[in-house]
Amino acid sequence: MNNKTFIFMALILTVVAVFSLISYMPVKPNAATEISVTDFPKTIGEWKAQDIPLDEHVYELLETKNLIMRNYKNRQGESVNCYIIYSQDNRKVAHPPEICLQGEGATVVDKTAIQVTDSIKATKLILEKSLSRELVIYWYKAGNLNTNDYIKQQLKIAINRMLRKSSSGALIRLVTEIKGESQGKALSLLQTFAKQIEPLIQKFAP
Repeated sequence: MNNKTFIFMALILTVVAVFSLISYMPVKPNAATEISVTDFPKTIGEWKAQDIPLDEHVYELLETKNLIMRNYKNRQGESVNCYIIYSQDNRKVAHPPEICLQGEGATVVDKTAIQVTDSIKATKLILEKSLSRELVIYWYKAGNLNTNDYIKQQLKIAINRMLRKSSSGALIRLVTEIKGESQGKALSLLQTFAKQIEPLIQKFAP
């Protein structure tokens, strides 16, 4: 290895090391501007929600209490389970939800990408449990980025952190039951709900 190559490689390794160090350094949020996703509205148009209690060990595993787990119901009795977890300085709060869902006894039988709105690309899952099927859509958020790609979200957060910008991150997951063979109806319900909460997510999980 000649001197020029050695110097070039040393510079590359130095840049990577600095980038890695900065990306893991938290940007401490201002206490006066901290946002609580638990303030997310429980009434959204015709939808009304009830919180689902979570055990303390769940919060310990997630390393935050800045989340909601709720069942929203409309006048027709249709139900959407809404889970949103958000952090202004901890990128680990958002992780692929398949692990948790399978740990609860569900089997993922289908996984595809789907465009939910003009700005939200999500992952669609079909889950099978012992006596039911469920349809799930979820996506990751980093600032104005809404993506189904976990790596893209983590990279966006790391770059923002390196630039000393807001390094907030979130995971949004919506679930509803598939009744009979009407997968299309279940998907339409989740897409309608997602469009309705999209501006609220931008406000309560920016």
